[in-house]
Amino acid sequence: MTQRIFRGRVLALMGIIVAGSFGAGGAAFGNAGAPYSDPNAVGYIGLCNQAGQQITSGNITTKPFAWRAVSSQAAQAPYNNAGRTAILLAYQPQQGLVPGEWSGEELTASSRYTNPANPMVAATNGDDSLSDFIQDFSPRWDGFLQLRMYLGTANAQPYSLHYPTLDIQVSGDTWTAVGGGPVNCQSGTAESLESIVLPPTTTTTTSVPATTTLPSTTKPTSSAAKTSGKKTPEDALPASSAAADHGSSSNHVLIVVVVVIVALGAAAFILLALRRRRVSQFPQTDTPSLPKKGP
Repeated sequence: MTQRIFRGRVLALMGIIVAGSFGAGGAAFGNAGAPYSDPNAVGYIGLCNQAGQQITSGNITTKPFAWRAVSSQAAQAPYNNAGRTAILLAYQPQQGLVPGEWSGEELTASSRYTNPANPMVAATNGDDSLSDFIQDFSPRWDGFLQLRMYLGTANAQPYSLHYPTLDIQVSGDTWTAVGGGPVNCQSGTAESLESIVLPPTTTTTTSVPATTTLPSTTKPTSSAAKTSGKKTPEDALPASSAAADHGSSSNHVLIVVVVVIVALGAAAFILLALRRRRVSQFPQTDTPSLPKKGP
C-alpha cells in the first residue's frame, strides 16, 4: 500500500469519526460509509441552504441542488491568493474504475470566495438540480454519487490532484449525505461568476455600463459616442429636434420627387400635342401614290 493511499484512507476514516461525534448535536450525517474509497480525497464538503443552514438531505429535483458548498480543507498556495475560485462537481462512481476515471460534470459555475480557510461555492437559480445530473449519469454503485470541489486561481489550471469530497446516496427522489461533517456556512461569503457576468433575472430594468462594447453592426448612440470622446451629429441637437429634422428631410425628398414626376408628365403631354398639331398641318407627301388601273 503506497503512502498516498494510506493517507487518503486515514483521512476518510477521520472524517467518519468526526461525523459521528457531531451527528447528535447538529445536522445528522450518515453512519454507513460509501462502498468505495478515493485516495485523492482530502477533507470533506458541507452543503448549505439559502438560509445559511447546513443540510444533509433533500429532494433531487430542487434547483439549485444546494445554495452553498463549504470545504473543511483550507486552500493552499497559490490557490489562496486574491484571484482564488472554487467550483462544485458531481461524479458517478463505477466499479472497476479508479476515481480518476469516473464520469462527471459541473454542478455550478466557479465562485469567488472571501475566506481561504474555508473555500466556498455559491449556486444560482441557473444551476442544475441533482436530477439534471442523474439524467446524464445515473448512480450505478448502490445509488452513490460523489461531490468534489476543485480550486482555481488566475493564470493557473484548476487544482484537481487532491480535493474535498462528499458522498451522497440517492433513493427515489431523495438524496442523503453519507460521511462528511459539520461546516460553518457563515464563515465567509462566495459569489458565483454567473452572478457577475450575467444580468440579474429578478430586476425589471437593466442598466448598461458605460464601458459596454456595442456590436459592430449597431449604430453608436449618443451616450456611447460621448464615452469614446467622439461627437455625432445627434449630440448637437435634442432627440426631438433630431427626429423632427429627419422627418422634414424625408418630406422634402418626397415633394421633389412628386414635382419631377408632374413636370415630366406635363412635358410629355405638351410634346405629344405639338406632334399631333404638326402632323395635321403638314401632311406627309413623300408617300408614293398608287398607280391608277386602266379601263
